Amino acid sequence: MEKHRESKRVLLGRRIRAIRKAKGWTQEELGSKADISYKYIGEVERGQQNPSFDTLVKIADAFEIELSELFRFEQCIANRKDIETRLTKILKGISDDDLRQLFFVLKGLYPQK
Repeated sequence: MEKHRESKRVLLGRRIRAIRKAKGWTQEELGSKADISYKYIGEVERGQQNPSFDTLVKIADAFEIELSELFRFEQCIANRKDIETRLTKILKGISDDDLRQLFFVLKGLYPQK
């Protein structure tokens, strides 16, 4: 049971790191926005700390996301349809400039033949 809890802590840390990096923030920036020590942020991201509910709320608020988003681990996306649905939702919420940039990134990664 202890190993299961530890693996969930690691997944939570990876999720926080992924969101932070997607926003282009350093641990220091997230720490400042969430009013949490950047060193503690690093420990959470590495799965070394078990953050309190209040700390998770601060992190979610800093990211401007719902708390539940912190617990959407990558392996929870079961199939292609789920992935496409989530991508569509993301695409609808971003600016035209960001959409254009994303298009060029994807076009570079997956050139059409």
